[in-house]
Amino acid sequence: MVELANKQASTTVNRVASAITDHNRVSSHFDDLLTSPEQLSKQRLANELASELWSRLPISRSADESGDRGIEHTIRITTASTSQVQTWYGQLREFVPAIAKAATDLRCRALTDLLRDELRADMQGQMLEQVRYPLPNRSFVDFKFADLPPAEAWEQAQHHLEQACLEFANQVFALFDTLQKQKLIGEIQETSSTCRFTYFRRVAIAEASGTRTEHRVASDSPSQPFGHGVMVETLQLTDFKIQHRHAQHVHHVRNPTLNESDSTVHPLPVKYKKLIEACPDWMTGSVRVLEGELFRDERIEWDLFTETRSTEKVIERVRRDPAVVFGPFILAGWGDDAIAEEENRQREQHNESAKAVYAKKSRLNQWYSLGIGGLAIAFILFTGTATAVTTSFAILLGLTAMALSGYAAHLACLAHGDLSAGRVLLHSTLIGACVFTCQGLLFSILHWSLSAFGLSILAGIAAVVAFNIKNSDKELDGFRVG
Repeated sequence: MVELANKQASTTVNRVASAITDHNRVSSHFDDLLTSPEQLSKQRLANELASELWSRLPISRSADESGDRGIEHTIRITTASTSQVQTWYGQLREFVPAIAKAATDLRCRALTDLLRDELRADMQGQMLEQVRYPLPNRSFVDFKFADLPPAEAWEQAQHHLEQACLEFANQVFALFDTLQKQKLIGEIQETSSTCRFTYFRRVAIAEASGTRTEHRVASDSPSQPFGHGVMVETLQLTDFKIQHRHAQHVHHVRNPTLNESDSTVHPLPVKYKKLIEACPDWMTGSVRVLEGELFRDERIEWDLFTETRSTEKVIERVRRDPAVVFGPFILAGWGDDAIAEEENRQREQHNESAKAVYAKKSRLNQWYSLGIGGLAIAFILFTGTATAVTTSFAILLGLTAMALSGYAAHLACLAHGDLSAGRVLLHSTLIGACVFTCQGLLFSILHWSLSAFGLSILAGIAAVVAFNIKNSDKELDGFRVG
């Protein structure tokens, strides 16, 4: 059975905490509020906690004091006591994040301190996002209470505050039950000389997945009210693939004992010492450290999700501060702002030059397109002999003219800085339809071909539609190709 250090052993582990006070426990007036002697250990612990809380209230400490208990005195003592109860709710709310903080585990030494803190904070927020904390009831000290006779007001204040202490104690254990169901805190069981306890951890396993470099223009913090410096930083960015897991640990222990935090057999790690220090003062009397001989350890981990985070490290800082020098004299100097402005100017100048080149190439390809289109039409006149070969060659020339016109339209779009696939296709269709219309008409006249005449009509319709769309585009501030 689990033994208290230097105290008599308890009968069950579910009564570990109550064993701390059962050996010297005085009868509490809260015992009358229990409905059955077979209440679970948690209810007895809540009852003992309520007694502890009651003893800490100003109204409890002043109950045996002699002197005037007028209504002003009663209101002052009662208000201070209700404020104390509300403070306990706030302390409970602040303590639960300390439990989550102690339950986080990061498995990667390469993480920076900043990323570690950020990752821990996010993990704790995810662990506690479903937790709903209890809230105190509205204070009963109101105008009706102030109108009561002093003796009756004192009696009602005692009754309400006793109920408030018991309600808060029950809500403490109800909150811990919720944390246990959400697998944030564990439980303990025992036999005669062994016990088994379970606890949970939120684990983040980080692995470096790659590095890259980036450049950034940064400003120094001004050392003087009207001065600052500019520099170019080279950053080394390291990407970490982070696998989040939830872990369950089950320990089987022989000869377990409960020790106070300042008298443990083994050193207490700082992480868990901070957890104990974060306990509210009304809880510290029941907090103990369980120690024993571990003979079996069960561990189960299951994946939650995977994410990628990056850390940055400045590997180089370069200031761009040129100057014109003549011997020991500086004729002129400038900084990064002037360099950046010049870089933008040169970039714009380069873009304008490139646009002029594109416009020139567009006009050239447009003339090529018109020339080859005219040649394709003229070649129909030579289809009297070897009709199939010459007709195919004429159609091939027409397709070439169509492709060149489309390329000319593409260059024109680049020259205007407005890429539009629709305009390219429209101009290519217009040139091609015109060429094929003329070819069809000439071929139908030379060979009296109704099919060629029908095809020429269809091509002519396509040319008219493309021409009308192009004119509409001009009216809408479209640009002209060629």
